[in-house]
Amino acid sequence: MSRHVVVTVLAFIVVLIPGSDLSACGDKFLLLGRAVGYEKILKASNPGSVVIYSSPNLPAVFNDGRFGALMDVAGHRQQSVSDRQALERALATGKIDLILADPAVSRTIADSVRASSKALVVPITTNASAAQRADLIREFGCILPLPTDPRKVVTVLDQAMKLKAKRSAARAA
Repeated sequence: MSRHVVVTVLAFIVVLIPGSDLSACGDKFLLLGRAVGYEKILKASNPGSVVIYSSPNLPAVFNDGRFGALMDVAGHRQQSVSDRQALERALATGKIDLILADPAVSRTIADSVRASSKALVVPITTNASAAQRADLIREFGCILPLPTDPRKVVTVLDQAMKLKAKRSAARAA
């Protein structure tokens, strides 16, 4: 009899005094969603200075302010140039990390950028075939494929910053 009383008392204790970790199945996802703000998802892990080389082949998102707003949220500093002289002046400061340009411009400026700075050229692709994307990745190390969601843009720029750091370390060694 005493065994039944002990089991019954323990059962009531478990039922009447719920623990803090006794949650429903979906509660852990609600808690996770509340803990992470959406603005923090778009933060760059290593913010840098980004130059956009304007040309007629760039998508409209680079001219209407949406990309600049994304760069501000991510923590990157952004500026635009539209010719080689302006690019050379920007590179002369030594504070440029990434240069975003369409593939044709990327190919024309890549050698001079490599010779004069530690900046990394990142081609912006739109509607490129898989073979074209593979060639650009082989040539430049990474590309920014558009259209894509803002999180992917921030992720690609983070990967480009890591690649730049890796190449800079290899040059120094």
